Amino acid sequence: MNKFQKLLLGVSAAALGTSAIISSTVFAASSGNSEYVQNVDLNFPGYAAVINVKNTSGSKSVNNVNLQIQESSIEIEADGFVQCGDDKKIDFKEAKIYFGPLGMFVDDINDNAALYQSSYEVSHKSRIGLGKWVTEGTDGDESFTVPLNQIKNGHPAVRVDPLEEINKKLQSHLQGGGSKADFYKNDQEIVLQRPVSLAGWCRKYLSPGHSPWKAGFETKNFTIQVKYKGDSAITDKPILNAQLGQVGNNPQYNNNQSLLLNQATFQPNMPHHIGKCSEGTPNPKIRVNYKGAGKGTVRFKIDVKNSEGNFVLPNIYLGSYDSESQINRHFDFDYPLIEKMYNHQQFKWWNTINKTYEHAMTIEAQVKDQNSDSYGPWKEFGSATFKHRCTPQVTVNGSNAKLGGYQNQGSDTMPDTRGTVQKKPQRAPLGKATQETERPKRLIIQTPQ
Repeated sequence: MNKFQKLLLGVSAAALGTSAIISSTVFAASSGNSEYVQNVDLNFPGYAAVINVKNTSGSKSVNNVNLQIQESSIEIEADGFVQCGDDKKIDFKEAKIYFGPLGMFVDDINDNAALYQSSYEVSHKSRIGLGKWVTEGTDGDESFTVPLNQIKNGHPAVRVDPLEEINKKLQSHLQGGGSKADFYKNDQEIVLQRPVSLAGWCRKYLSPGHSPWKAGFETKNFTIQVKYKGDSAITDKPILNAQLGQVGNNPQYNNNQSLLLNQATFQPNMPHHIGKCSEGTPNPKIRVNYKGAGKGTVRFKIDVKNSEGNFVLPNIYLGSYDSESQINRHFDFDYPLIEKMYNHQQFKWWNTINKTYEHAMTIEAQVKDQNSDSYGPWKEFGSATFKHRCTPQVTVNGSNAKLGGYQNQGSDTMPDTRGTVQKKPQRAPLGKATQETERPKRLIIQTPQ
């Protein structure tokens, strides 16, 4: 990172600090190296990540405020550099980036406090002879995509729960004598500092088949903004949304209130698909939960955004609603995963083996009151990310059965394998021999330093 970039990022962080609350404990920057790793350097050349929070309630009553997070993940732009030990037999092996702090356990990484990790491309420097070093670069534009549902639980100084942060600021506002209505009428902004870490491993050739590796790391704080857009119409005064009718000369209250949809969210245990992706494999079934007040009809559609672009699932899901008989309702829909990868050229890449795809989904809904002849406007509600990964399938000897895929019903994590038999390289324990592999292709060769 050059001096101008450092100055720009520092000024931006200072400006944010004057208009918002810095939340929770800030981790001190830290680093650790080993015999094989001289230095690991992590920088954030971009700006803070932004998480928007929106009131999705159709009611302007402060008691009906329903906050929903508008993003399913954050992007962290990061530059990484790893310098291997001062020995021409030591060469770079790999790097990983983590959301959370790291530590060293002997010569390897202790990542118990980190909440999420991913492989990462970094520039790296290795000695190639006496007084000669070579630096290999990356293609640039590297970013670390962090799903919010993976980092909402954990240590308070590491986790990111935007709704929790908004509520903490609300409670502080109320304790200071402010009103709930005034809080939601105005824009709110919270600035979080969260630890992000880079780890790098270098290996040393000792003899054929014996090339142990050791690690180093650096942890720095990254800035995340949580933003809520205020609504000046929010009120703590009673709202009369009933209709007054006349029976003779006596006014009577009409119980046919306007239909209001307060909440629509995806099921919390998203059924990610990991396994068989052949024609005939059942499409994943996903549930939407919703609730509101009044009586009428609700229509839903599901918007999807992924690497192939944006699209809307073709089906419109229709449901009658009556809060007097049942407040909490739901509907299930089939995500057309298999259909799209085999019937649409645009999505055929979805069946690439052992590649994880993310599908960011958003619920849109419109309502029609029982006394109305038309639907209201489409409004956005909850969002979530569905993931799939196709795995190779093998026939089990001694039977006619094949191991198929499964749908993860327990959590939003993506295990490497379950219900499949795969052949994959095994990482040897730290300090033990591994088969020497071909060195990575040299991308940029600098003059000797």
